[in-house]
Amino acid sequence: MKHRILSYDMLPQELSGPEPDKPDYRYAAMRRALHRAMQQELTPKQRICLEKRMAGEKVKDIADELGVSSPTVTQHLHRGADRLKHALQYSCFYPES
Repeated sequence: MKHRILSYDMLPQELSGPEPDKPDYRYAAMRRALHRAMQQELTPKQRICLEKRMAGEKVKDIADELGVSSPTVTQHLHRGADRLKHALQYSCFYPES
């Protein structure tokens, strides 16, 4: 399975960034909601893994740094992403599937 690097660019097009002729209040609000959700909804390990992965680090490198296996890091990433998706659905920043 090919893994994608998590980033703000993966957000829906209307939230992916400010347009030149429109104010960026929605983008700023989305970033605040995401940051708040990461601080409040994730376990410390999930938050660390997601932050490092969003920064571009490889799963293997994160695992080595934390002293855990790669599947454990992957599990933290998946569970953290699920928690964020659930939390952001209620703040109207993640489209329902």
